[in-house]
Amino acid sequence: MKRILVSIILLLSLSSAYAQKSNFSVPDYKKIGKAIAKKSSSAYYPVLMERLKANDTTLTPREYHLLYFGYVLQPGYAPEKVKSAQDSLLALMNREVLEEREYIRIIELASSTLNEYPFEISILDPLIYALRMEGKNELAAKLEFRFGRIIETIFNSGNGLTKETAFHVVSISHQKDMLRALGFGFGGQQMMAGSKISYLKVAKNDFGIDGMYFNVSAINTAPANH
Repeated sequence: MKRILVSIILLLSLSSAYAQKSNFSVPDYKKIGKAIAKKSSSAYYPVLMERLKANDTTLTPREYHLLYFGYVLQPGYAPEKVKSAQDSLLALMNREVLEEREYIRIIELASSTLNEYPFEISILDPLIYALRMEGKNELAAKLEFRFGRIIETIFNSGNGLTKETAFHVVSISHQKDMLRALGFGFGGQQMMAGSKISYLKVAKNDFGIDGMYFNVSAINTAPANH
């Protein structure tokens, strides 16, 4: 069974969006760090994270910006450790036929992993699908909201067309996740275009785009990684 990615419908075509977008919400980690450290503030990170894990759909784009990019400032931040869970879920999703017990297993494994890695699109994707198959539509809808907000947060950080306007990500896997969310196929080549910028070739497309740039500086310099 082929892995199914939850579709994100953009209100504007890519060409129109790129032409009109001039102000990006580029993460300023100093400001983010200060905002999420104030215990008396509604932006205090543990409070925001508690709301996220409770699937609060009232979280605003600004709060998702603080949550997503503030994640790299948290103790224990190590998104690369999610790889084994991703592989296990992929193995299940790639089966030709899935039985009910396997959907239940996907829900158990993905839910447990998502609690530890709350922004992993590759974990949300199969979880939402399995929940839909099990008739748990209310929870699936709330997680689809989270999925969409994560994509929106990354999308608002740049346009991916140049090194200077690269999409900012906090997980290496989010690069290919963004390509899929935007409707691009991976072109099979990935390279560093400097110390902070990653470049992914994309498959032939109607927009004439050869590849997309991603700013991975947060991943390489996060305090927990030192």
